[in-house]
Amino acid sequence: MKRAWIALGLIIASLIIGGIDYIYTATAAKIYTDMLTEGDAHMEQNEAYEAQSLTERLDHRFNEDRQILHIFSFHSEINAIANDFAAMKRYALTGNTADYLAVSAQARERILALKEMRTPKLGNIL
Repeated sequence: MKRAWIALGLIIASLIIGGIDYIYTATAAKIYTDMLTEGDAHMEQNEAYEAQSLTERLDHRFNEDRQILHIFSFHSEINAIANDFAAMKRYALTGNTADYLAVSAQARERILALKEMRTPKLGNIL
């Protein structure tokens, strides 16, 4: 009987940890995509300095969250997003709007894929 209670406790703990991870990742993904959208708008309006400043803040925030995101994510996915943000900073610095927007769209897709991997669905669990 003890084994059943221990197993139930482990299942409940796993569900709680998974739920916390999903909430954290979904909240962070929303913040990142909102900042990407704002940066895109600045670049489209030829406001490269504002886009660069926003991308710096986005990169700083992502690096703060990175350690937590690494716990349950593939490191390659997290590193790819970080590389996209670094490229966006360079493109904003040079005023290269087309490349900035292309990398921003790629980063957005990767962030949304990261969130999708965390969504509690049967396919993601099994």
